[in-house]
Amino acid sequence: MEILINSNFKIGKSISQYSNLDIEQEPMFFSCDVDYAFKNGGPITKEFLQLTNQDGIFDSRSHMLMKGWYPCIPGWHHDDVPRNTSSGQPNYFDPEYKADHCLALINGDICPTNFAIGDEIFVIPDIEKTVVYEEWDKKVNELIASGKLKLEKVPSNKLVYFNWMTFHEGTQAVKDGWRWFGRLSWNTHRKIENKIRKQVQVYLEFPKKGW
Repeated sequence: MEILINSNFKIGKSISQYSNLDIEQEPMFFSCDVDYAFKNGGPITKEFLQLTNQDGIFDSRSHMLMKGWYPCIPGWHHDDVPRNTSSGQPNYFDPEYKADHCLALINGDICPTNFAIGDEIFVIPDIEKTVVYEEWDKKVNELIASGKLKLEKVPSNKLVYFNWMTFHEGTQAVKDGWRWFGRLSWNTHRKIENKIRKQVQVYLEFPKKGW
């Protein structure tokens, strides 16, 4: 089966610049409703939610990064495609919902998120035997190399609107520093958990180079 992927995004309002200390002290949230996040958040969370002015589910992370570290698992993927298949792989056949998102990065220039922009037909692989994003990651890189998709970096301190079809990937930090990530999602069936996170992980390509 084939699917036409329309991968795009839109830039919205600006969000203030904050210090490393502000990012370090900002509470982190997982799968929270807006009221809970606003009540328990710091100045960055509050400003982001006020700017989006949208009900939904909020997630955020504050990372202390060193050059070469990833703040998330790398590779091209989509956010919040339903995983109600028998294999647990994303359901592109008949998704029960189609999520929309808004993200923002503070100090995003130290570790920008990449978007792959354009329309292209993708073959949905056998989800019982294949990891979808492992297969599609290769194709997205090939399409970027051939010019059929355009690579764009998310600007720092801007609201960025995208949806369940927007290909994006985390990148390696290009320098040391603190980075805040926040994302609000709506038109989703995700469960509200209202969790405040006390830890955050990074991913290292060459672990011994961190010291």
